[in-house]
Amino acid sequence: MTVNDLLVSKVAEIDQSVSIADIRDVVAAQALDMLDQVRATMLEPYPRKHPPTFTGAQIAQLCGIDKQRLKYLTIKLGLPSGTQTGAGRAKVFSLEETQTWVHATSTRTQRPLNARGRVVAFANFKGGVAKTSTAVSIAQKLTLLGRKVLLIDCDPQGSATQLCGYAPDAEIADTDTLLPLIYGDETTLHYAVRETYWKNLDLIPACNTLQDAEYAIPSHIIHDSRYEFWDIVNKGLLPLLETYDIAIIDTPPALSYLTTNVLMAADAIIMPLPPEALDFASSTQFWQMFAEIAGRLPKSESKRYDFLNIFMTKVRPFDAAKGVQGWIRKAYGDRVFPYSVPDSKVQAAALGALSTVYDQKRLDVDADGDTRMTGEQYERLKAPLDALSQFIDDQFVRVWTKETDHE
Repeated sequence: MTVNDLLVSKVAEIDQSVSIADIRDVVAAQALDMLDQVRATMLEPYPRKHPPTFTGAQIAQLCGIDKQRLKYLTIKLGLPSGTQTGAGRAKVFSLEETQTWVHATSTRTQRPLNARGRVVAFANFKGGVAKTSTAVSIAQKLTLLGRKVLLIDCDPQGSATQLCGYAPDAEIADTDTLLPLIYGDETTLHYAVRETYWKNLDLIPACNTLQDAEYAIPSHIIHDSRYEFWDIVNKGLLPLLETYDIAIIDTPPALSYLTTNVLMAADAIIMPLPPEALDFASSTQFWQMFAEIAGRLPKSESKRYDFLNIFMTKVRPFDAAKGVQGWIRKAYGDRVFPYSVPDSKVQAAALGALSTVYDQKRLDVDADGDTRMTGEQYERLKAPLDALSQFIDDQFVRVWTKETDHE
């Protein structure tokens, strides 16, 4: 008998049974304690995050101007001049100062006062497809295009809430989430909006009790057969779209009552999708089931989305010319976004630090601590997210322009 066989045999002799109380009092308690330790290490002061700073070159790139004009425009337009970080070092600009530059110099079409903000849902049956990290990253980038953005976390796991600097289990109560709207205690979502560490990005958070929505909604249906269970989020969100240019919604990894609500409230849908066989198969089932469910809802025939796109994530370089990527492109055609996010240690390192790629410029990614990700590698990861953000914004500018022309 080998050493491994002996170890397996000894493990098998141990009583592995677990009660619900054990899960609550031991497994969950230990896991939460470890998470608290992680947060205490990574988020200082606990559990707050801090926005990134920007260089003059980055501001020039965001504003689409020559770097040499920065000093001239600083004086002419009275724009922030940045902060000197040391003798001989370049100035840095805060996120808020950077957004001030973008607003002052941007030629991008602004949302007309009589046009409402638009809603993008990030959805997929499965977890682990980079849905949340993509949604939060896009929300951050859209603020760097000059937009005021609302991020809505509809996943009871609260991962988007965590990436925005809040601890779902410790800081978010039932009354801070969508639940009061679901229960019927509130008619709009104004009560749930809170600011984040990222200027112009507000959040409606989630925590694990948001799962109760999957019981509350059927209860409404039982008591009122005419209850519009699919329109709860839409009705609650609509009044907020006078304030926000774009709302980004992160959905749970299931086609639930809550996900159905989000998809019916959305103006556009993005599906992050790794090129893996099981993920591809799951995506086909997702669209089929959603179409069947939505097709039975009143007035569903009049529902049209501004766009629907498949955004490939976690793409390995050696798979570029073969396999599942080909299936995805054949299945979804032009709906597949032309740029994809590579499977990268940078992304893993960022999430390990409870951050997105926009939170940090460079990351230590080598397990031994000897290799730092180069600027070129980092930009290669960020470029598809930049491109998707630009695409989303361009599509909504087109919609706003069309709405204005028709009035």
